[in-house]
Amino acid sequence: MLTHAGPVSEFAEAAAATGVSRKLVSDDASMSLAVFLEKRFIPNHVLIKSAAGRTHYQAILKHIVKPETVQVLFAQDPGKTKVRLKTVPGWPYLDNVRLSDLSADHARQLTSSAIARGYSAQTVKHIKNVLSTIISHAKREHLFDGDNPVAEVKLPRLVHAIPGHLTIDEAKAILRMLKHPEREIALIAMTTGMGVSEICALKWNHINLSRSMLCVEGVWIPPHGIVFRRNPSCFDEGDSSRERFKVVVVPESLIRMLERLRQRGQNISANGFVLATPQGDPVEPRITRAQRLKPIGRKLRIPWLSWQVLKRAHGAFLSELSVRLVDDLVINAQ
Repeated sequence: MLTHAGPVSEFAEAAAATGVSRKLVSDDASMSLAVFLEKRFIPNHVLIKSAAGRTHYQAILKHIVKPETVQVLFAQDPGKTKVRLKTVPGWPYLDNVRLSDLSADHARQLTSSAIARGYSAQTVKHIKNVLSTIISHAKREHLFDGDNPVAEVKLPRLVHAIPGHLTIDEAKAILRMLKHPEREIALIAMTTGMGVSEICALKWNHINLSRSMLCVEGVWIPPHGIVFRRNPSCFDEGDSSRERFKVVVVPESLIRMLERLRQRGQNISANGFVLATPQGDPVEPRITRAQRLKPIGRKLRIPWLSWQVLKRAHGAFLSELSVRLVDDLVINAQ
């Protein structure tokens, strides 16, 4: 558990000296931000949110306090949980800053650091807003006095980068730098135009590896074809109307890659997921977020690189070199 120590805050001292009710500013205002998150903010604000809301706060808090701290605060079994985002050297984390000392300068340092590292305008805005929400919650619990200092921080007008189109050489370089399962996701996205959620929900019985027609759940799949549900939460749940399904025919080279992928697996059933965890569960789209691509984008000087860009590359690539390009990508990814 996180602990705190230190002198009583100036606000609490002033309240005691003037006889003002301690309900205005509690002695706990001297606790560090990390302790406040643990004892007050996460239990009383974050954990009552939806699953999506909790995930959002957990992701953004890793830019306000150290990722390892956030991992401890949210993990039920920290010893078995891997930290995906590591501490960034020189980042102005606020773990040990006293709650009562939080100022506009702290918000400026965080947002400036995020801008300098090429974070999206939306992410920078989220960092500012979450810090503002933390302080507002502290005010409601009488742990912070005065106006919310984050309101003083004005974000610069950020120009959104206009996504470009990948070249063939850039696509090959990206595939060389990615690892499993992101490498396979990128390759399938570029050769079929499928989205990340669609790829993660893909099962082996949705792929026709044979040279004959195959019927799956009332949908006919041509040889070397893939059937997938658009924007699935789960392939087998919800509306099963045929309009929700799409069939794509893929090149022979991608079929060979999928066959090799299946051969490497153990005890794979027809109803198993193409990209699965060792427990057989589908790889979650949230672990394949763009943050895995950002370092590659910076290194290759493609700051606008994202999964959406890889998905859009499908049309541009096929119109340029058709199947030969796909063959090159598959060979490059092996």
